[in-house]
Amino acid sequence: MTKKLRARQAALEKQGQFATDMNEKHRTFDALDIDKGYEYLPRRPLERVRRAVVLSVVAAAGPLVTWFAQGARVVGKENLRALRGCGAISVCNHVHTLDTLMVKNALGAFRTFHTGSYYLLKKGELGRIFKAGGFLPVGTRFADMKRLQEAVSALVERGKIVNFYPEHALWPQYERLRPFQAGAFHCAVKAGVPVLPLFIEFRKTRLRTFFHLPKKVIVHILPAVQPPPPESGTLHERTQALSAAVFEAMRAAGNACYGKEVRAADYVLAEGAEGSPARAASAAAPASVTPAPAKPEEEKPARRVKQPRAKQPKERAAAEEYADEPLPENA
Repeated sequence: MTKKLRARQAALEKQGQFATDMNEKHRTFDALDIDKGYEYLPRRPLERVRRAVVLSVVAAAGPLVTWFAQGARVVGKENLRALRGCGAISVCNHVHTLDTLMVKNALGAFRTFHTGSYYLLKKGELGRIFKAGGFLPVGTRFADMKRLQEAVSALVERGKIVNFYPEHALWPQYERLRPFQAGAFHCAVKAGVPVLPLFIEFRKTRLRTFFHLPKKVIVHILPAVQPPPPESGTLHERTQALSAAVFEAMRAAGNACYGKEVRAADYVLAEGAEGSPARAASAAAPASVTPAPAKPEEEKPARRVKQPRAKQPKERAAAEEYADEPLPENA
């Protein structure tokens, strides 16, 4: 990551603007218009054939690409096997340009679909390849969101996994967990399916450091989190509860990976402000002791000045004798 990008990331973190993209401008002029009845799922025979070809290539080449690029590997596959035959919503921290491919490698190329901003779906052949790979664009209108919700519900009913990035924006190589948007958890509660959290860790190894390679990427598949039952509250309350439970699960995994607090919100406030790491450290330090008043310095005895010796009577008489005589001219 470049110094400019790292500086922008640090500035946004300090301001708490965690949903802001690193790219200040996005290409939208060549984006496919999804406002005119876009079909989220492949239905035509040609689309199905294209999907089979694209995903076969992804399944074969994807693990090789991510291994050579980042030494990527997956842990926690037993948590995925526990959801065999069951649809789910997966969520992952958005911290790498290849994290979509890493999630596909971890959860299965044919089983996983991905959501993303609408402007990533381009016109022409590139857009068709994206759709074949399982890309579901998130629009800006209510009608688009409704069709996306219907597509997600249809997919999880068929045992598929739909991945969301609840942090919204891509922050490359960011090792802290940013606040979540509610969309993924709203879909999970509406569909009544569990949320499968994934956490991407960047691990420094001696071998990769010696060869000046990027940090190794570990994709952690965590245990699924079930949505609250309908009788536990309103849709909004259950969505917030599910979001908080998943965040805490991913936060615990991040803390264990890095050995420190990964909640990004803890690093928002200015240095020394209340709630900041600096303030927390000072609060944990022992209370300062009021110093005792300084002991006044002892007065030293005054230095004795040697007094001139008193003149004897004979000397005093001689002095008086010459006192009234005028001085010589050359004196």
